[in-house]
Amino acid sequence: MTPSNRSLGCNIMSMVSIIGLALVSAVLCILIKQYKPEYAMFISLVCGAIIFIAVLLQLTPVLDAMDNLIEQAQINHQYLSILLKALGICYITQLACDACNDAGQTSIAAKVDLAGKIAVIVVSLPLFTALVEMALGLISL
Repeated sequence: MTPSNRSLGCNIMSMVSIIGLALVSAVLCILIKQYKPEYAMFISLVCGAIIFIAVLLQLTPVLDAMDNLIEQAQINHQYLSILLKALGICYITQLACDACNDAGQTSIAAKVDLAGKIAVIVVSLPLFTALVEMALGLISL
C-alpha cells in the first residue's frame, strides 16, 4: 500500500468514526432532551469539541504542504499564520454560534457571529496593511 493509499484509508476511517460519534450523540441528545435538556446541550457541545479536535489533528499534512508551497514561493510566513488564525476564528465562531442556536439563543449567536467577524478583521489587519503598501508602491512607480 502506497503512502497516499494509507492516508486515504486513514481519512476514510477517521470520517467513519466522526460520523459514528455524531450519529450516536444526536440520538443521545434526542433521547435525553425529553428529560434533561441541559444534559443534551452538554452532550452536543462535547461531541462538537471532540469532532473539532479530531479534524484539527488531520490537518498536519495540509499545513506541511502549505508551508512547503509558501517556502517555494518565497512568501512571508506571517501570511500563512494570518490565514490559519482567521480560519481558526471562523471555525470556533461557527461552533459557538451553532451551540447557541441549538440552545434557542439566536440573539447571542448573532453577537458571537459579529464578534468573530470583527476578530477576523483585526487578525487580518497586517495583511491589509501590506496590500495597501504594495499598491501604493506600484502607484508611485
